Amino acid sequence: MFKNRTTIKVSGLNQERALNNISKKVKIFKFKREDEKHSQFEVEFKHTKQVKKLIEEQGLEIVSISHSGYFYKLKKAFLRYGIIAGIIISIIFYIVQFNLILKIDVRGGESVECQEIKNFVKENMNSNFKSSISTENLEIMIKNNFDYVSSVSVAIIGQSLLINLNPAVLPEEMEDDFQPLVSGYDGMITKINLIQGTLNVNEGDIVQKGDILVLPYTTDAEGKLYQVQPKAEIYADVWLTASSSHYDYKIVSLRTGNFVTDIEVLLGDLVIYTNNHDLIFEEYEVESHSKPLTKNLLLPLTLRKTIYFEIETEEIISNFDVEKPRIIEEARQKALIFLEENDIIIQESYFINEGAGCHIVNYTITINKNIGE
Repeated sequence: MFKNRTTIKVSGLNQERALNNISKKVKIFKFKREDEKHSQFEVEFKHTKQVKKLIEEQGLEIVSISHSGYFYKLKKAFLRYGIIAGIIISIIFYIVQFNLILKIDVRGGESVECQEIKNFVKENMNSNFKSSISTENLEIMIKNNFDYVSSVSVAIIGQSLLINLNPAVLPEEMEDDFQPLVSGYDGMITKINLIQGTLNVNEGDIVQKGDILVLPYTTDAEGKLYQVQPKAEIYADVWLTASSSHYDYKIVSLRTGNFVTDIEVLLGDLVIYTNNHDLIFEEYEVESHSKPLTKNLLLPLTLRKTIYFEIETEEIISNFDVEKPRIIEEARQKALIFLEENDIIIQESYFINEGAGCHIVNYTITINKNIGE
């Protein structure tokens, strides 16, 4: 039992010559011939790898390998119980670390505020063990030490301490940086209902987009100014205008439907494949686009397509009186695009500018709406 041996069973022809060659390099014990093709023998355990290599070099086939001896048994036991011990230690480590807070996550505030609260919590935690953390006490401490926090909730989720903030919001009346009320449209003011602030316009005034309607302050009887948030309902007739043009004579280029496609494959900037065609079009338009030929490959292969569309040039003579209804409706549809939900049209009109064979239809839609922003 104290001899550390490896028993090897081999199969093959000319075993005597092969084993003689092996025995010149390592000692062989208890050689036993089982039949014409099979035999077995022992070698020292420490020479196992060397003998396996020698057997393969001699052209023999290893049928089986077995080990004996105290060293092998100790090694086997160590591996077996070492794995068990490793599993036990891993379980113990997991149980211990699962009870620790490994991350503090603060949400709901600005990045600087969140970092400030995170540092505050770290400084005031007695330890990272979940059992020693009172989420209720942390909520009270955060609320009492940070004025910009309206409410806070603290919870332990997994191995994270999750802190959700609701920032305090000052009412508008307590702010001191008020902006004037300005017009969001071009139009003529038809009605004013001032709620708070100082008017800067009157009914009947023409205003443009961006003009100041109400100033952000009020004046008392003594002439003292007080900053306030301007509030008012200011209605105006707003004009939505669009135009469409007509030419009595023009030259246009139209596609015939015929086209030719050239293909190139590029490796970087180098063209490695082409499939080009003879271009027979007298007039044409060109479109080109490229895309990666393959994905997840180191080679930068690119497929480039160039499409040549045949076009024909035509002279078009058109009578405006015939096309007038269509041009007017085209301009109207362009103006309707500017309408918003719940806008009510109170008037529609158009006028025509004419000159040098060109007619321009300007279409105007009038609506009445609150223009203050």
